[in-house]
Formats: sequence, structure tokens, C-alpha cells
Amino acid sequence: MLHVRVPFLLLVMVAAATPPAPAQNGGAAGAIRGVVYDSLLRAPLGGAEVWLRGTARREFTERDGRFHFDSVPAGRYTIAVSHAGLDSVGLYSVALPLTVAAGDTVRVTVATQSLATLWRRRCGVELGSSPDSGLVFGVIQDAATRAHLAGAALIARWVRLTKITDVDVQVNDHDVRVRTDSLGAYYACGVAADMTVMLRGYAGKDSTGPIDLRLGPREVARQDLTVALDQPPTATLRGSARSNDGKPLLGARVTVRDAGSTSLGAAATFVLTGLPAGTQWVSVTAIGRQPTDQAVDLKSGDTSTIAVTLEPLPVTLDPVRVTARPRSIALKEFEERRRLGLGYTRTAAELEGVRTMRAVFTGAPSVRVERARGGIGDFQILIESPSASGQGWCVASLYIDGFKARFEQLSAYQPPDLMGVEIYQRASTAPLQYQSTSTGCGVVLVWTKYMEGR
Repeated sequence: MLHVRVPFLLLVMVAAATPPAPAQNGGAAGAIRGVVYDSLLRAPLGGAEVWLRGTARREFTERDGRFHFDSVPAGRYTIAVSHAGLDSVGLYSVALPLTVAAGDTVRVTVATQSLATLWRRRCGVELGSSPDSGLVFGVIQDAATRAHLAGAALIARWVRLTKITDVDVQVNDHDVRVRTDSLGAYYACGVAADMTVMLRGYAGKDSTGPIDLRLGPREVARQDLTVALDQPPTATLRGSARSNDGKPLLGARVTVRDAGSTSLGAAATFVLTGLPAGTQWVSVTAIGRQPTDQAVDLKSGDTSTIAVTLEPLPVTLDPVRVTARPRSIALKEFEERRRLGLGYTRTAAELEGVRTMRAVFTGAPSVRVERARGGIGDFQILIESPSASGQGWCVASLYIDGFKARFEQLSAYQPPDLMGVEIYQRASTAPLQYQSTSTGCGVVLVWTKYMEGR
């Protein structure tokens, strides 16, 4: 992702600088003692790189944020500080001019602005106590020319689920809408600081893809976006996926959200064509590996390339006895349940012409399709379930090819990948092997064409 450093992004400040006393000994060198403080984390910043510009002198701060330079010849210097944690949220290095006098010690404290200060300066109001107190900023650009787009729109959305009873969930949609200034810069104040937020940039009738963003403990994040203006979907994405030991992950699934998906072939590479240009969200998944997601800027008529590494997936499961079956047996059982009229089912033939995974489940009885918690993945499935107080809605338990799954994993598939789906309004009516880890809500079974050993 291209980061353009323009004046509005100057978000780091010098908290204090003690000027040196007049030199007492013209021939002696001076010293610098200082501390770097991260006001966003309310803690000293260890591991920050501190250097004197124009010299080869570099130091890293200790765990308590302290650093020092000894034997510094008298003169004027610029001290600079950078840290990966600050870079990751768009807060780049800070420069501080100072004068070192012979025989004296200059003491400095360098600190980022606090979140409350950023709110006053960028949001025009005081920071409140709401969990929706995060700040997202960035620029929106033309994907072809990289020109900054004044008056473009940014919409940040998230969902909060409030548990009412054991089976009742209240769904509350939230959003923040802002426009870019004359420099193409935006500030979205008051977004969720404790969950994933879905961003989308708009310029006229064109837009980016939906992008996921989680702010982290600093509650500040930068996300630059590009929008393809009046461009056809002619972008191409190529790439590869490997394990952390360099082995190709054959069969790994690559998905451009709302645009298409494919699998790695025998050459351990993939290619997706006919994609919309601009910033798009790319997900890569593989069995037994940590999925990875990233925003990628695509250009019309051009090819972008990515290479991803998937780490092993640490899995902690509840005690469940799983008995493997040949694929033919799993499908035979699916067909038998369908013939007996158990649950609500849709076959591959019935899914022909269905264009999105949301549409696969839309219209099923006692089912409501909603955006997922915090914007992770496209959606989740709520099932109307009886409770002591009457009917209520709860999040269904999901199984893909017989294994417990999360709803965000559905984003790796498209309707043509499915062999069938089953929906059971009550866990007690689902097949016995899918009841043991149920939450008490209904159960959704998804069967794909990629079943192995089932």
C-alpha cells in the first residue's frame, strides 16, 4: 500500500526539550540523555530507533524508553525517532532540532500526541468514554493517476451484538461517514476501537471494495484507499502462497471479496482476471494454516502480484470424537436426510445461477442473514429459535464439510463450489454428530466440492 506523507499526517510531537546551558569548556564534548514515550499506549516506548541526522550515531531505546548519546561534539543537531508500532498506524518518524554545548548534557523527552489530543485537533470535540472512540485517517486517490480526490466519501461500518438471553441477540448497526478535504485526506472519528471495522471509499459512482480494519491498542489507524474512476473491471491479480518453511500450499484458496476466488494450481500460483480496480480485500486460506488478509491496490488493464506466507494454525478443540467417512458416504447421508425431509436443504442443482454466498441462505425459512460481528467476513446466519420468553434470534453453529467452522471462512467459497447446504432450526433436530458442540441454537451444514477423506 502506497503511503503518501503529506502535512496533515504530522501526528507526533516533542513533549519536552531542556535547552543546554552555556558551554563551560569549549574543548569538551557534550551528551544527550532522553526518553521516548508513547502517549497512545500510555507507556515508555522500548525498541524505538533514535539517531542523530547527518551522523552515523544510532541507538535503540531500552525497555523503559531511555536512550543516550555520549561524546557528542558541540554543535546543532537533529534527533529523529522511529518505531515499527508507530509506522503501522501511520505515525512516522519525528525530528527534533537541538543544540549540544561543550561539556553539557541535553535532556529531552519525545512523545506522541495522546488520543485525547488527536481528537481535539482532528475531530473538533473532546474524547468521550464510548468504546467507539477510535480514529481512522488516510487519503483517497485515483487508482490510475494517484491524484488525491477532494470531496470523496469514506464510510466505516461495524455491528455490535448484544446478548439479551441465551438465545436472543440484539443486532445494532453503526457507521461513520466523512468526506475528504482539499488534499484528499479524511478523518473518521468515533469508530469502534475494540472490533473490526469495514471501510469503503467512494468517489462519484465508483468505490473501493469493502476493506477490514482493526485499530489495535493505540486506537488509531491509517488506511489509504484508491478508487478506479470510470474504469472497467480489467485488473489482474497474480501470486503464490507458501508455508513458513517455503513449501507451496497447493489447493490454498484466494478470494477477492465481492469479486471472485480461485485455488492454487499445480504450479503453486494463482491468477484472477477481470477484477475491479482500486483498493480490494484479498483473503488467502489453506487447511491447517492461519488465514491471511490484506488490502491490495489494483489497476485497470494492469497486473498486480502478491506472495503470501501462511503460518501453522494453532488449534484448540473441545473434546470431540470425529470419525472419517469416504466422500461418497457423506454425500449419501446428505441425500438421505434430504429425501426424508429433515431440515431445509439446497442442492448444487438448486444453487445454479445463485451469484453470492449470502443468496445461498437468503429466503430459507426462519433464517436471517446479517453482517458478521465486527464486519469480519461477509455475513453470519441467525436462526429464529424458540425460548422460554417466546421466539428469538441466535447465531447458528456452522460446519463446513463436517468440521466446525467460523462464518468468515465462507468468504473463501462461491456458490459453484458447493455440493449442498442443510439448515436445522433446532440443534436437537440436526444429525447427532453435529449436536455435541452446538450452542443450543440451530445448525448450518455446508458441503463443498473440496471434501477430502469425507
